[in-house]
Amino acid sequence: MAELGYGSVAAAFGAAVYAAVASAVGAWRGAPGLVQSGRRALWLSAVLGTAAVAVLEISLYRHDFSIAYVWKTSSLTTPGLYLMTALWGGQEGSLLFWSWLLGVFLSIALARPWRADVGLLPWFAAVGASIMSFFLGLVVFQANPFARLDVLPADGNGLNALLQHPGMAFHPPMLYLGFTGLAVPYAFAVAALITRRLDASWLSASRRWLLVAWLCLTIGLALGGRWAYDVLGWGGYWGWDPVENAALMPWLAATAFLHSIMAEERRGLFRTWNVALVLLTFCLSLIGTFLTRAGLVASVHAFAQSDIGDSFLAFTIVVVAGSLALLLWRLPLLRATVRVESVVSREAAFLGNNLLFMGALFAVFWGTTFPIISEWVTGQKVTIGPAYFNRLVLPILGAAVLLMGIGPLVAWRRADARSVGRLLARPAFLSLALVAALVAGGVRQPTALAGFAVSAFAGAATILEIARGVRARRRLGENVGTAFVRLVARNRRRYGGYIVHLGVVVLAVGITGNAYKTEAEGALREGDVLTSGAYALRFDGFEQASEPDRQIDRARFTVLQGDRSVGTVAPSRQLFRNREEQPMTIPSVLHRPLGDVYALLGGFDPEAGVVTVKVHVNPLVGCVWLGLLVLALGTMLAAWPDGREQRVLDAELARLLAGRSSPRPTAA
Repeated sequence: MAELGYGSVAAAFGAAVYAAVASAVGAWRGAPGLVQSGRRALWLSAVLGTAAVAVLEISLYRHDFSIAYVWKTSSLTTPGLYLMTALWGGQEGSLLFWSWLLGVFLSIALARPWRADVGLLPWFAAVGASIMSFFLGLVVFQANPFARLDVLPADGNGLNALLQHPGMAFHPPMLYLGFTGLAVPYAFAVAALITRRLDASWLSASRRWLLVAWLCLTIGLALGGRWAYDVLGWGGYWGWDPVENAALMPWLAATAFLHSIMAEERRGLFRTWNVALVLLTFCLSLIGTFLTRAGLVASVHAFAQSDIGDSFLAFTIVVVAGSLALLLWRLPLLRATVRVESVVSREAAFLGNNLLFMGALFAVFWGTTFPIISEWVTGQKVTIGPAYFNRLVLPILGAAVLLMGIGPLVAWRRADARSVGRLLARPAFLSLALVAALVAGGVRQPTALAGFAVSAFAGAATILEIARGVRARRRLGENVGTAFVRLVARNRRRYGGYIVHLGVVVLAVGITGNAYKTEAEGALREGDVLTSGAYALRFDGFEQASEPDRQIDRARFTVLQGDRSVGTVAPSRQLFRNREEQPMTIPSVLHRPLGDVYALLGGFDPEAGVVTVKVHVNPLVGCVWLGLLVLALGTMLAAWPDGREQRVLDAELARLLAGRSSPRPTAA
């Protein structure tokens, strides 16, 4: 099995290299036969990668401990779900999984009819196959998941205890789908720059791919936050960890692109912005992956020090430098004659949004990389904690949420300031009314009041905009439900975007609620009570249990609100029976409508009958998960193919760019 798996991935590498060379040479020389040969070779590489993944999964389920990777990431007692997730639970397997996903994405993109983008697709295939060749090369030469052990062990080491959580079945794959998906619009953008076909073709081909990748990144970040909340035991869902930031940075750049692309489609604006953002998004995914896999950052998410760091750094430098050089080379072709005509216009709102997202991106990038740069230069480790990011990044993103509410109410080209003021008056009044009600109810913290005010304004503005469309259709005789459904169905992209905005508003409410988080810690005997905020925990008893792969010590508590019992929590400490005897503390959470009660077991003294427990009360944290769910649903609606709408946008963009784009050559 090891030889079959390694042979498959080595053959996949050879096919990818051939695909890159054949596609580039065929495009340069205008040789359709060579181009088609490269296209088929890339498909073959994806098929061979699928075979290699299948072999590794079969080896994991068969407990073939003669393969070093199987021994490192599984054991005889590893549950079936985690035998599957072990594929991406280590460096070598995750690189194979990454390469396979990339091959699948590129193969799907190349399956589209070539007559639509006959000038772009050969170079797209060359760029995509080159990226795929690098990742497969890492697997073949430096991170072989099929390497054998000299001695056959009786049992495996087992998967890291932190990774034995259902979220592992979804969180890493979604992030990998996002990262690899970003390679598709990147390859289209590079192909467009090489061929000078900077018209509607590359934009149309890239937008939906980037939207899908953005959705996967969003879901991956959300699942990562939930995994941290359920497993890591610090009471939160986002700690500005360097690896969390590594995934957030391309997400911010992609978000900026998804906003500014609308201005190019409608007005022919921001052409340079859009190309640069697509290139930047993929480059940031590589930089983030390098930080994660080179062992440069300390994180529970990061991989240990490995041999691939130098190779990954070299590849990242080549991609970043090459992308920048190509952009500067073609910059004269990207300069548009159309300009933003007024500060009071939707184009100006999109530009402002882009600047805010770039400001947040730079702040996150600097805060993430500064400790590494400082250590390289001075030899001293510097730590930048969550306080830096909370004080700098959150206000910027708050301003973006505010602008998110204003943008849809402003007309294209030039809006009348008075009419815009009238449209903004109602959401502003509702926002102020909410603030007044909160102050009357005892909320005094300025940060929380500002967060709730911004959320209320953006939410009210979005809902009122949707209501305007519904009212217009009701004049045709439709009832409210029918009007809403048909309104969304006729313009899925626009109203899917509005639903995304509502998801962001709900998410912002949940984040704002963190300002009123409380916590308490204490040692309790049976019957004792520990209070935190509006809740109290009463210790009811302690129990021990044994499972095939772990020993469990669990304490049980009744959650009280006043004198009334509202539920129970049972935090535990678990000792996994593998070679490292890994202990793990598992929190227990009681979900309440206005917040969560989050309990963590510190320790237990059997002789004294005393447990140590820490409890967090997290107000409105449920809004975080609800907001992310709404955001994902809105994105799926916006990404759903709408041929009629796309034809209209393509025709409008082609008309706007007529006479401004260079001729469309068949070679470079």
